[in-house]
Amino acid sequence: MNSKMTIKSVAGYCFESALWKILLDLSKDSEDRKDKDWQIVTPDNVWIEGEDFLVANNGLQVPLKEFYPPEGIENLDEAGMVWSLGALVCYASSGHCIFGGSGGAYQRCHPAVELPVLRKEHCALTPLVQKCLNYSPAKRIRLKDIHTAAIEGLKASKMKKRVVIEADQPETKDLVNVSNDVWPEEMGN
Repeated sequence: MNSKMTIKSVAGYCFESALWKILLDLSKDSEDRKDKDWQIVTPDNVWIEGEDFLVANNGLQVPLKEFYPPEGIENLDEAGMVWSLGALVCYASSGHCIFGGSGGAYQRCHPAVELPVLRKEHCALTPLVQKCLNYSPAKRIRLKDIHTAAIEGLKASKMKKRVVIEADQPETKDLVNVSNDVWPEEMGN
């Protein structure tokens, strides 16, 4: 069996550095792309190989509509791919599709809708992702700018220290000393 791990497998469980790496890997070589190379990135067509994220070149696969930009995919260009990349990062962060699973179709009907905010642990990515998800294709960030920001963001995220939670801290003391008294049910025969 030759199955590949995809973003779908890790959605909702990604570290901040993984989200920066997704942006970094999927935005590289943006200037070498031809018009036919633009595609919608979805959790099913982005593979994980070691520490790298790769877009599967599977022309037969129909992209998930939740990742279609508001302008549709008839004349897909860089701006459309950028929008789907922003939606993909939101999905990888939370495990949920944006706009209640309606994606760009919802945004097309509600152009002034508030853009998604990433989880607290991933808040450093929120401004960049919101630039990806701008309703107007002309106002969306460019792939080369995403790539530059992702290099810096990945570097900064790797320099952050992990938070150590110790049992003697007041907010965790109760969690560590939980007794069996909290479960009112008893197992019967």
